[in-house]
Amino acid sequence: MLDRLTERERLSVFLAALFVGILGLYTILSFFVDLRNRLTDEIYETRSQATEIDRLIREYNYLKSLQTGGSEEDVSVMYSKLDQIMVRYNLKDKVQTMKDSTTPIRKEYTRISIDISFRSVLLQDVIKMIYDIEKNKQVQGKVDYLTFRKPFSEKDVYDVTIKVSSYNRNSKGK
Repeated sequence: MLDRLTERERLSVFLAALFVGILGLYTILSFFVDLRNRLTDEIYETRSQATEIDRLIREYNYLKSLQTGGSEEDVSVMYSKLDQIMVRYNLKDKVQTMKDSTTPIRKEYTRISIDISFRSVLLQDVIKMIYDIEKNKQVQGKVDYLTFRKPFSEKDVYDVTIKVSSYNRNSKGK
């Protein structure tokens, strides 16, 4: 069939076939690149959804503990648990002040807050303590407030103040 064509016609047919082949290859490659980009976007979206689900589960568990009354009975239980954590990280002897306050919230709940001030502590020890409170749930509460300042510029010690709060349902509010 190509025998009957002139050299010019054969070149035109060859170039047309080459063009169609390149166009087909481009179409197939662009399809796969588009699939890959969509999959990459879906992976990033899934990762962000996983962190959002983790945050929602933690929040749900915290609110569920509020609804059931929490596990903290009174201030002395919180002090006891906080003392255990502070001894574990060698923070007990560096406590400057510890004071508590109890605040009623809407007649149904009570917020117990303990303000702790540390003097000349390593920041990583305080972070470990906060991790035990927030993530490991060794105290049924949350860290509401954290401040730190470096009193000596040549040393790696800080003065730290944290506020730990726990919420309890009043027995008469049920």
